[in-house]
Amino acid sequence: MNVIISILTIALLLTSCNNTSHLAATKSEIKPTAPNKLTTLLQDSKKTNPSTNIAQLVQNVTQTNNDPQSLFELANAHIQSAYTHHNMHEHDLAITYYNEILKLMPGNQAVINALYKIYYDDTINNRNALAFSKATEYFKQIPEQARAKLNPPSLAQFVASKLLQEAQHQTTNNQALRETLLRAIQEQPQNDNAYIQLANFYSDDRYFSLALATLKLGAETITDSVELYNAIASTYENRANINKCNYEHPNDIINATKYYKLAIPLSPASSPQHYKLSGTLFDQNLGYLGLYESELALALNQTSTNLSISAQNHSMLGYSKKANEFLERALNNGLPISDVSYHEIAMNDGDWQKAATGFAAYIKTREHYSLYDLIKSDIIWQQLSLQQLPNKPKTQQQPWLVNKKIDLTSDWEQHLFHYWTKKINSEELKKVALNRCEKTEYYFYTGYQDYRDGQLAQAKIKFSESLKQNTYRFIERPWARYFLHQ
Repeated sequence: MNVIISILTIALLLTSCNNTSHLAATKSEIKPTAPNKLTTLLQDSKKTNPSTNIAQLVQNVTQTNNDPQSLFELANAHIQSAYTHHNMHEHDLAITYYNEILKLMPGNQAVINALYKIYYDDTINNRNALAFSKATEYFKQIPEQARAKLNPPSLAQFVASKLLQEAQHQTTNNQALRETLLRAIQEQPQNDNAYIQLANFYSDDRYFSLALATLKLGAETITDSVELYNAIASTYENRANINKCNYEHPNDIINATKYYKLAIPLSPASSPQHYKLSGTLFDQNLGYLGLYESELALALNQTSTNLSISAQNHSMLGYSKKANEFLERALNNGLPISDVSYHEIAMNDGDWQKAATGFAAYIKTREHYSLYDLIKSDIIWQQLSLQQLPNKPKTQQQPWLVNKKIDLTSDWEQHLFHYWTKKINSEELKKVALNRCEKTEYYFYTGYQDYRDGQLAQAKIKFSESLKQNTYRFIERPWARYFLHQ
């Protein structure tokens, strides 16, 4: 794969290839170089890249009698141009200039860093067979403190192997990739990327304990990595949600909260950090603390989307007035009424006309429908029809069409779909409701059908049971509260 640079390469490079450091050396450290070779190189530079920038830099080299700093600036310009214009000859020219500078100033760290970054990128992009060994050679020449700011060579080898396997549609050799990441950790224990990538492999294979142990080892070594603390927190959340119901694993939610709290002081101005923490707090029924973190996040980034999230959070907890104030601000900030928050907050309030208006706009934006889109469609229209709005004839026909294929993403959704479309009864659905999340939905949706059929006492019992499952962020909770009061 002989591409000059990739998006993944950019993402994994911790530092830029813009090598702007100045060379530091005394006159006695500078060794002479062959003038004829440099003359040839300078001519090649102008021929390869006829830009005015390169012409000026070549002139600077000539006027300063091949001064190393002028050569360094020329080399930097060539490597930047090489990446921009996919020019391998400029790439090679830059390396040649850097090597010429090392002849003049052996061991110069600015040049060694520049060469390391080039060979690191070459390793990722499989440009030549020697790239990894050259990257390793230069990495070892960088002082330990400076190495801490760089990705180790084996991390580049890991990315290269993964990209190659994906490009050739090969089965991923996870063991080989894990071994490469372990080498990366040995090369640079102060780099968090290798720990996180290795933990991702363990998580993908559902070895969550190994993933957490790997990340915590990294956090013990690197105490100021917000990425490591976030990775630990999200791994706890993923483990809690392994059976699609995080509420069954409250200790994992508590641990996720702990590590999000450790991450926030390292990145206090990050709005997403506060939202992540707020979610785990809501999941523990710590509503006031969740709202506090949510409002901190909003204060850092007052977008229409964030305003709508705050509106939903308040609505979820039953603070209707505050929720609608946030929703109005979101709408004034450009949030369309097709946003899911618009019709769901209206449903929580029992404002079925507003819910219908929002849902009609929402459904037009959907390319695929979920089971819950179908259910909301029915509930909104049924409740609106029951209100028998003035000057609006009652009709069994919904004014919007939910006529596309319904996407069912789990066995539970398949069972619930069969119940909602009257292919199985409530007792059959009850047998397959195995966890608190499924029971929340079982009790609410069967309770709603009882409510529609006039079996109000039985509906009341089921709505109460739905709330007792303590699935604090489920949309069925505010709906259950609403119908209990009807």
